[in-house]
Amino acid sequence: MKQITFKILDTMARNLGNPLSISEITRNITKIHKHAYYKNVHDEIKNLQKQGIINISRTGNSSLLSLNTSYTGIIDTLAETETIRKRNLTEHYPNKAMLLDDIESEFRKGMYFTDSISLIESEKNFRLNRVELLFIQRTPNQDETEDFDEKKNILIKATDLGKRHGIRTDCLILNEEELISMLSTAESNPLKSALQDKIVFNSPQSFWATIIHAMLNGRQISLQEPKKPSAKDITHNLARFGYREIGWKIETANNICLESLITEILLKGNARMTEAVPVLLAKNKPSYPLLIFLCKKHGTLGKLLGLMSAMNKVKKTDTLEKHINLIKNVLEEKEQKADEKSIKQKMELYNAN
Repeated sequence: MKQITFKILDTMARNLGNPLSISEITRNITKIHKHAYYKNVHDEIKNLQKQGIINISRTGNSSLLSLNTSYTGIIDTLAETETIRKRNLTEHYPNKAMLLDDIESEFRKGMYFTDSISLIESEKNFRLNRVELLFIQRTPNQDETEDFDEKKNILIKATDLGKRHGIRTDCLILNEEELISMLSTAESNPLKSALQDKIVFNSPQSFWATIIHAMLNGRQISLQEPKKPSAKDITHNLARFGYREIGWKIETANNICLESLITEILLKGNARMTEAVPVLLAKNKPSYPLLIFLCKKHGTLGKLLGLMSAMNKVKKTDTLEKHINLIKNVLEEKEQKADEKSIKQKMELYNAN
C-alpha cells in the first residue's frame, strides 16, 4: 500500500461514520502525519474512488467522502492499515515489540476466546510506560459465571504480562455485541473516541469484519472526538439515570453514558454528588468492565471500590460482589472507605435498596 493511500484510509477509519471533504482529510493527515499536499491527496482519492474503495457524494458545493462498506476488499484493506500502523509503532518503539509479541502469543490460545486485541493511544501510553488494551471476545457467553471467569482470566494474564515487562496494563474487555452497541448508540461514550487512536495488532481482519458487517446490516456507527462533560451535562444525565436533588434546574444537554458520568463524578470529588454513585449503580445496568477500566485509568478505582462495598451491604448482588472481589484480588486496588450510613440513607431515599 502506498504511503498516501495509507494516510487517507487511516484518516477515514479514524473518522468512521463522519464523511469528510478532501480539504478536511488533508488537514487531518497533516495533524496526524505532520504534512500533506492537497493535490496528492485529491489525485489519490480519485484513484480510490475508481477502485470502489471510497464513495463521494455532493453536498452543495462540497464533496464528502466515506468508506464504501460494500467494496469486496474493504475488510482486508482496513486490516492492512492496522498492520502498517503496528509496523510504524514498533519501529519507533522497538523495545515494546517483544511485549506485543508476548501478548499475541499468550492470547492466541483458544481458552481466552479473544477475537481481536487493540492498543489504545499507543504512543501516548508508551511514553507513560503503560498500555491500554481493548479485547474483543468472539461471542457473548450465555452463562454469566463462565463469561465473568473468561474476562477474569484475561485480566489475570494481562496483568501478569505487564508485571513481567515492567509496564502498567489497563484492559477493557467487550464482546462483539457490546462493541457494536457502544459504537452505534446516540449517547457519547469513551469507546467512540478511543477508537480514533487505536491499533488492532492482533486479528485486524476479525475486528474490521465485525464493524463492516454491522454497518452493512444498518447499524449507524460513528466515532467522535473526546469531550469533557459540562456541569449541565452532569446534572442532565444524573436526572436521566434516576438521580435528582431538590433545587436542581435540569436543562437539556448532551447524553453521556453512565460509566463516563460516574467516572467524572468521582474525579470531581464532590462528597454530596459522590453519594449518588451507589444509587446510579443500583437503578441502572452499568457495564462494569467499562466502568472499572475508566476508573483505573483515571485513578478513581479505590473510590469506586469503597462505594461498591458500602452499596453491597445495602443491596447485595452476585454481580456486584464478583466485581468487588475482582478489583481487590486481581487488580489489587486498595479500598477508600465510604460513609456507609449516609449511602444507606441515600439509597433508601431513592428506593434503590
